[in-house]
Amino acid sequence: MPQALLAVCFSACQALPGTLTGSESDAESAEPEALVNLRDSHAVCEARLTALIASRDEFGVQLAAQNATLADVQDAVRRVESRFNEQDRSAAVETPAQACEPQIAELPSKLLVGRREQVWIEPLQMTLPARIDTGAETASLDARNIEEFERNGKPWVRFDIVHPDDGEAVAMEQEVSRYVRILQSSTDTPERRAVIELGIVMGNIRQAAEFTLSNRSHLDFQVLVGRNVLRDLMIVDVGQSNIAPPRLPEGDGKETVDES
Repeated sequence: MPQALLAVCFSACQALPGTLTGSESDAESAEPEALVNLRDSHAVCEARLTALIASRDEFGVQLAAQNATLADVQDAVRRVESRFNEQDRSAAVETPAQACEPQIAELPSKLLVGRREQVWIEPLQMTLPARIDTGAETASLDARNIEEFERNGKPWVRFDIVHPDDGEAVAMEQEVSRYVRILQSSTDTPERRAVIELGIVMGNIRQAAEFTLSNRSHLDFQVLVGRNVLRDLMIVDVGQSNIAPPRLPEGDGKETVDES
């Protein structure tokens, strides 16, 4: 019996060195997988580093080429400047100095007006303050209490003009030449306005011009002079005001007033 027991124990001892527990087997299998992951990460980093080094080298080549081109351009500019300087020195030696004669600017035949002027309204025999606006196509007149009516089968309009000195209303009636529709920035609906023709004088220019009628009480000037008044007759100097004082000519139509 003791011999049989010893034989069993001896057999068990011989089997122990070759037997591993479950945890030891998992550790041995996990170690190679972690090592593989580290090697993969290392390979990726090396690839990125190689790409960065290549990009740096390419940028250096491009920068060197641009610097060379810039140097060539600078040399060409210096050569041109040197050639012009030599020509200027030659001209200074060969050409004697001449006295500079003052250049007299010829004034245009058109009337010079400022951004603000006084306009003589012939039917009213009255001077009204005006703003010159090259952006407006048609001139505009400040009219209050506008009433439209018909006379001899034709459209007419009755309105008041505020006297700039005493503020009194001056009644006026005029035949309507046509109607226009004006679209204001503050509304989407166009406004229908009557257009009349008035004889006016600015400086030494008399003409018959069209005016749209509208209430300009919220504005500083009773008259807006547009391109229909300025065209072919006047030049605007926006840096000046009231440089064309009104005249009181006799007669009708558009003409230049004789100042003699």
